[in-house]
Amino acid sequence: MTHAVRGFGLAATLVFVSTLAVIPQAKAQSAYVYMQSQGPAGPVYGYSASSSGQLTAIPGSPFKPGTQIIGSNKAQFFTLGKTLIHSYAVGSNGAIGSQLSSIGFLNYSGSACGGGTNGFANGLLDHTGQYFYVELQNGGDGSCAAYQTYKINTGGTFTFIGDTEKNLVVGESDSVDLPSILGNESFGYASEWIGHYSSLIGFQRESSGMLQLIQFGETDPTLSGSVYLSANPDGAPSGNYAVVQLYPDNGGGDSNPPQLGSYTVDSKGNISSTNTQSNMPTTAVSPVGSSFSPDGSLFALNGEYGIEIYHFNGAAPLTLNTKLLNNTRVDQVAWDSSHHLYAYSSSTNKLYVFTVTSTSAIEDSSISVSSPWYMVVVSAAATTGGGCSAPASNGINVCSPANNATVTSPVQINAAATVSGGVYRFELWNGSTKLVSIDNSGIMDKSVSLAPGTYHLTFDAYNSAKTTHEYATRDITVK
Repeated sequence: MTHAVRGFGLAATLVFVSTLAVIPQAKAQSAYVYMQSQGPAGPVYGYSASSSGQLTAIPGSPFKPGTQIIGSNKAQFFTLGKTLIHSYAVGSNGAIGSQLSSIGFLNYSGSACGGGTNGFANGLLDHTGQYFYVELQNGGDGSCAAYQTYKINTGGTFTFIGDTEKNLVVGESDSVDLPSILGNESFGYASEWIGHYSSLIGFQRESSGMLQLIQFGETDPTLSGSVYLSANPDGAPSGNYAVVQLYPDNGGGDSNPPQLGSYTVDSKGNISSTNTQSNMPTTAVSPVGSSFSPDGSLFALNGEYGIEIYHFNGAAPLTLNTKLLNNTRVDQVAWDSSHHLYAYSSSTNKLYVFTVTSTSAIEDSSISVSSPWYMVVVSAAATTGGGCSAPASNGINVCSPANNATVTSPVQINAAATVSGGVYRFELWNGSTKLVSIDNSGIMDKSVSLAPGTYHLTFDAYNSAKTTHEYATRDITVK
């Protein structure tokens, strides 16, 4: 596999915004929704979403960072300007506060790929909220793209870790997308676009958090009389899976509706699918973007003709759950960890909130929006990429592995911690051997390779003063 049909590119990260009247909050808080209008320098309207899917304006909204909103790790909110990454304080009510820090991304290696009159940058956070990635391209002679990695420190400051660069074909409208990173943080995938066609590119995340380009193998389903062209990979929030759009290659560009293939990622980053032409679903929405639910059980695909929601079955084919907003252009969708799906449409100028489960989809509310441009949804409850909620008081919630479980390697570790004063370090030990160490985050969502045998695992989370330690244990057998 070498090429893929043009799909939604960066549109998966684009979102919406509103100006409108406030709906009174009815129940407990579910998420914060930030909506930027009028482009990357426009105002940001913030809303608190209740458990019933109603929205209340956050005090002080609209906020005016003057730069493109990217995301939040709950402690800080992050934006990207023409030359700087910015961090802002986040209030207990979700309000975006004063700037904490900034760093100039054109001061570091890879800057030539994004500098100059035509250069531009885009960015994203990793699932843990500990690393900020900047994509630079169209700078200089347009011959390269760069992916920079920055570590987010306590207090919102940044440390540049390094960059990896991709050669581009000059004069061929060659461009690359931001990667979609697997929930276990090991690998990520993106599309490189050359006109209507593209190649998938792969990344491996090093222990430092840095993304590195890798060579990888790709095994696609077979197609009678032709081949599939893969595009728009979306990494699952837990495990080692991805959903890829597969277009028939008949020279018709992206005019053919894609089928949706489920892929497995091995320990070296190779991707493969056992799906077939007959059992993969064919989408009718003309895709623009997609989003997994935080627990990984549902996959939402949005496009020119509405939303399709699928049951995600790991390596097995996706199965259709329901359709929403038929024949309505839906520009972006995003989930919170309480089964709410947020969607906005530039054709109707509305933001919709749905409660979606494996058995039902109910529209909770809709509101008018104005000049929609970009959205960030942040769940109120701390969760890992696998949907593991942190305790309300001090403690550690271990969602996987289960105690006394028999598992295979690599072992999926999925836990969340709460510590007074904030989690400074979150560690996983087997006896005196440290297996995992995470700084400045109470989220642990890792895939750990372990030899066959029995293990007594100890989770340890503590604050910067080391005055409070929280522990949890699990006994497991690796076969």
